[in-house]
Amino acid sequence: MIGDLRAANTNYDQNIAFVYVDWDAHARSPVSQNLRISRQSTLVMLNQQGEVGRVVAQTSQGIIKQLLDKAPPRAKNAASCS
Repeated sequence: MIGDLRAANTNYDQNIAFVYVDWDAHARSPVSQNLRISRQSTLVMLNQQGEVGRVVAQTSQGIIKQLLDKAPPRAKNAASCS
């Protein structure tokens, strides 16, 4: 579903660094604990100040799109992790 949203709106790839984390391998990792990610299927939007938004166990494309729409334009020099 995220792939469909990214294909429909190229601004997402320009403004968001998508990082995919394998829950089975990293459920107890410091990043999961620090971000309080307690289950798989969790999407977290971060900026330099911290958490912007979160979606947990949602399959609604509209709800996930609302989260992605919160991304501000990224600086032209910013790195991408997608």
